[in-house]
Amino acid sequence: MSGTGGEKNILFSLEKIICVGFLLFCSSLVLAATQFKVGETVFVAYPAGNIKDDAFIIGRITGVNEQGDYILSVIEYVEGHDYGLSCVPMMKKNTPNSKVSPYDTAWNVWEDTTVLDKEHLAYLVSAQDVMNLNDGKHLFIERNNLYIVFGRWKSDAPMLTAERLEQAEKEAQDSRIASMVTALQLAKQHRRSFYDALKRPYQAYETIAPLNDLLEHVLGLFKQDEALKQAWFSSERDWKALSHNSRQYFLLEAIDKIVADANDQLYEEELEKVDPLVMKAFKENLMRLQRKPRS
Repeated sequence: MSGTGGEKNILFSLEKIICVGFLLFCSSLVLAATQFKVGETVFVAYPAGNIKDDAFIIGRITGVNEQGDYILSVIEYVEGHDYGLSCVPMMKKNTPNSKVSPYDTAWNVWEDTTVLDKEHLAYLVSAQDVMNLNDGKHLFIERNNLYIVFGRWKSDAPMLTAERLEQAEKEAQDSRIASMVTALQLAKQHRRSFYDALKRPYQAYETIAPLNDLLEHVLGLFKQDEALKQAWFSSERDWKALSHNSRQYFLLEAIDKIVADANDQLYEEELEKVDPLVMKAFKENLMRLQRKPRS
């Protein structure tokens, strides 16, 4: 009898645990669903791996479905981004009068999924993409700033310092694009190959040794990352596909510049001042990084 009673107690305790767990789970769903309330203006984020194709929607919440996803009325958005996979169009309750049926008007507009109609449709968006308006704006501004810094490095902006690139590394961590950090580290090392600690530009022959260290670093990355190596040596790159992989995208852009600039240094004057062993290693590393021309 005692054994049976013990088993009942265990089962009862398990049932209590399961019930409490289920209630907590339901509570978490309710909290998630009510994170933003009807009437709030929110930011819907669609970040892109290459940053330049980042897209967003600013909208006012008009409803919340059972799954906790949001129905919103569009206020502002990035035109040109394909929202077809991200939004489900829904009729607004108060559709303006029209000679044709409101249903036809709305769905005709949605044929172009790069344009979000503001009058006839509301859109259902995933809760995971919805952010506080100010937080979303700040995040996307920071991402754009990072893209500008990287672009300034690529264009050899004279006032861009290695310290600014070092700061950009931290900003990348804070802006949820830590995958860009390795490319920024290469950019920083590249910058330091051309300027000394006092920001004095090096003579051409002085750049060979630090650039050779940078090429060694790149080759080391290839040893660690076979996919990156294959992408680099591929005779034809699909940048659209690569743009979904932030790390590869920015690393390939960075390595492109590093190798091109290193090759250019071979045509500068006074290279006879370079240590012959360093120059030999430099040329050999450039040869190892030589890509096959497109057929």
